[in-house]
Amino acid sequence: MTQIDDADREAMRDALSRFLRADLTEDALRLGMQGELGYDISVWHQLAEMGLLGIAVDEAFGGIGGSPVDVAMVAEELGHSLTPVPFIETCVIATALLQACEHNDAIEQILRGVVQGSVTVALGGNASPAPYPDANCNLTLQGDAISGEVSLVMHGASADFLLLLFEVGAAVQLVLVPKHESIATEPQKANDPALRPAKMRFDLTPCAVLQGWTADDLERARLHGVAALSAQQTGAARAIFGVTIDYLKTRYQFGRPIGSFQALKHMAADLLVEVESATSAARAAATALARSSADASRSVSLAGFICNDAFRAVTAQAIQMHGGIAYTQEHVAHLYWRRARATLSMLGDSESHREAYLRAWEVSA
Repeated sequence: MTQIDDADREAMRDALSRFLRADLTEDALRLGMQGELGYDISVWHQLAEMGLLGIAVDEAFGGIGGSPVDVAMVAEELGHSLTPVPFIETCVIATALLQACEHNDAIEQILRGVVQGSVTVALGGNASPAPYPDANCNLTLQGDAISGEVSLVMHGASADFLLLLFEVGAAVQLVLVPKHESIATEPQKANDPALRPAKMRFDLTPCAVLQGWTADDLERARLHGVAALSAQQTGAARAIFGVTIDYLKTRYQFGRPIGSFQALKHMAADLLVEVESATSAARAAATALARSSADASRSVSLAGFICNDAFRAVTAQAIQMHGGIAYTQEHVAHLYWRRARATLSMLGDSESHREAYLRAWEVSA
């Protein structure tokens, strides 16, 4: 793991923030969401040029090899601008799993492709750390081919590789499937259509069964994914909170800005507490993972439900405080609310994170 000092990390954050503010305007964001991928591919390539897609990839494969703190920094900025790229799936979870497996030329090429921005990896299945486990998936292996179907694969239709995690009896299989003509894709509805969910069907599709990983590797990848998602939700919550505060300052009613009304002041204060609490929890989780702390999983679970709940609460209240205009798709608050709804159950819902957090306390007691 490369040690990136605070000065370098802030320089990276500043460069990323300036790029996203300048190039990913609301109009550009909406245009990308309407495209085939659900995002602007030029943004993905620019992130690669900045070295940020390889933030969690070892230097041996061309990456930066940064810590979870560095990953969280990138995720927070991407969340702030609502960038709908598959960063967590491709650059955090998939790379963690691939680096944990027995290496071969194919895996090394995929990792280098991720760093260069030429490869994306979608995840699916019914086992953790699939972002949205599909309880009805019925995947079967026949030698070096896979058949069956799986739903809830974000960006599945456009991905260069599918990383499938599914249970076979009491065991979990980890299978890598390259883009192939035998894969049938059916788009699915989602709260946030930019995430491009799909149902994937396989008919003796060539695949590679990955070896060398352990159950601990699966759990580690899940924890890193939750920490990155928490940071992303925090960045988004802070952004829409800022938009809402600006609106309260500039929207006049009865000859005065509505932000001067006591009821709205109290609501804004409560939301600020939500945003700051989520920020603290997300950064604490990333720091605990970076230090391999004994309580890292507990910190991640805490961030999991705090950031999930905060993002949901802030986006819902933002719509209320904007009035009827924010219910329309033309208003940016609507986009943040959709993203919040879409990520409510990603990598576990708030209830599952709370249960994990309480169990961790019981074990340590």
